This record gives sequence, structure tokens and C-alpha cells, in this order.
Amino acid sequence: MNGSTTGFVERPDGRLACTVIGEGPLVVCSPSLGDLRSTYTYLADDLASAGFKVISVDLRGHGDSSVGWQSYSADDVADDLLAVARAHDADTVTLLGNGFSGGAAVIAAGKAPELVAGVILSGAVVRDVQLGAAERAMMRLANLPRLGQTLWMSYWPKLFGFEKPANFEQRRQELAENMAEPGRFAAAREMLRSSRAAAEKALSQVSCPTLVLMGDHDPDFRDPAVEAQNTATRLGGPATVVMVPGAGHYPHTEDMETVAPVVIDFLRTVAPARS
Repeated sequence: MNGSTTGFVERPDGRLACTVIGEGPLVVCSPSLGDLRSTYTYLADDLASAGFKVISVDLRGHGDSSVGWQSYSADDVADDLLAVARAHDADTVTLLGNGFSGGAAVIAAGKAPELVAGVILSGAVVRDVQLGAAERAMMRLANLPRLGQTLWMSYWPKLFGFEKPANFEQRRQELAENMAEPGRFAAAREMLRSSRAAAEKALSQVSCPTLVLMGDHDPDFRDPAVEAQNTATRLGGPATVVMVPGAGHYPHTEDMETVAPVVIDFLRTVAPARS
């Protein structure tokens, strides 16, 4: 990210690594489990250019965040996202969550409606859906971390749709090296094991506007369009669904031509950027 800075936000059990870029209304972006904050590199650049301050945060136990946390639930991550916003003295924040972090963003919006101006859900998992074959195998390999890591790294590329981002190979190497570090895969495994019930329950408590982004080839769902609409109709506030053709589980990085303008337009309605 051009012009970005890296820092940490301290939490009771550890610290969260953050990359900050831009000036303006705050957007806090959180990746899915088993992924890193670099998933937002391209989108963060575009949002910063459009007049927003973007903070991309590594999940507990992932990336450059510390390991050894007491728990790794979506509720915990929700508190982390709110803490990051408050640590940067934000009056309001828009939360962008991918996959597992989508559920955390929903919970956070329900907890702090006075702070969260908008929510963007990218391939969000906000209820307990049937696991894919590779994920079920990874659960069985919970006590064999090295095999689990290998399985995850073989599965991760399959979560993309027709087109992979230009930095895909760089990110795959970065992720493989990070997941091999002690405690990293264990954190992802704990998040995979955790229930999404709290996120599903919190949907009706979200009163702010929400943008639901979903790749129409997201392998996490039997029918991505149905899943996206199910999420949108259960939210307590206004929601817009945007299906991204050919995209998989990471629409925010797979099709920037489609996604970036949609996200920028949404942000300008909930938190107008500085001119």
C-alpha cells in the first residue's frame, strides 16, 4: 500500500497488527480466518484515493498479530474491531468483514450502533452453514497441525473464482509462511470450530445500512445468491445485495472493477469523504 503505515492496537490478551492508509472517514477492514490483512491491499489503495482512511487489521493469531489469545470467537473479533476504531479516535466507522469477519462486523454493529455507520459484508459467513469437504477434513485433522496447514494451503486457492488477483502468488507465499509459524494455524482452527450463532442472532440488531457483496461462485455456500439474500432480509437496517459474477469467496480482491466503485458509492452515502 502506497503511503501506508503499520502499527499495533493493544488488547487485554495481545495486540493486533494494523496497516493504515489515507485520511478521512474511517473504514476498518478485517479478513477471513486463515487469511491476512494484505487481502485488502488493492481495495484499501482505491478507498484511500477516494478520500477515506482505511485500517486493515490482522485477526487474532494471524499475520503480525500476537498468538496465544484466550479465545477466538466472532464476538471477540467484534470487540477487536470496535477497539481499533476507538483507538484511532473515530466518531464513526464503517466495518468491512470477509468470511468469518463478516459475522464479527455484524456483532460489532449491533453492539455499538452509535459508532458503526455502515457494514460491508464480503462473502460473509453469518450463520452455521454446511462445511465443505476440505473444511471437514481440516476439522478432523485438528490434532495434526502440520497436515491441517498443508490442507488449508491446498484449499485456499480453490476459494477464488475465475480470476485471481495480480498479487496472488505473493500472497500465497506470505500466507503459507505465516500459517507455518507456531500458533498461527491453531488460531484459524479455533475460529473454524466456533459457532456462528451469535452473528446470526445479531443480524436483526444491525440498524445501519449494509452492503452485501457475494461472489456467485463462492464455494462456501450451496447457493451464494440465496445466502446473500437471506442475510440481507434478516438485517435490521437497509441492505443492498451486489452479486459479483465469476468471483469466489474474496470478491473484494477478485474483481476490483466491479467492487471498488460499489464500495466507494456505499461509503459516500454512510460517511461522506472529505473533498
